[in-house]
Amino acid sequence: MVETETVETEQAPKKGGRRPDPMTQLIADVKAAIKNLGEYEVTEINDQLRQGHDRRAAAWSNEYRKSGRLDGLILGYAFEVLSSYEHERRHALVQLAAVALNEAARPDGAR
Repeated sequence: MVETETVETEQAPKKGGRRPDPMTQLIADVKAAIKNLGEYEVTEINDQLRQGHDRRAAAWSNEYRKSGRLDGLILGYAFEVLSSYEHERRHALVQLAAVALNEAARPDGAR
């Protein structure tokens, strides 16, 4: 039988873990909020309301183009969601969610 010799080696100290991606934590927070949201029903709006929301979307989008303020950006997209028909709603919601998530992922006070 051959004897083997064990050699102890020194391991370099471990470096600190990688900084977590803020978007990963944000998505986890959103998933938790969705879970807490629960079931809800949505009734379709009529075309008259949809047209009013469409005018508001255009007005807030123009305001954002002029001022660059966050309220114009978010309200422009929000009213776009409200003015959309069912077959276009997902796209409008994704655009609104992208703005919301991007803003929520910013470090406090960062612009």
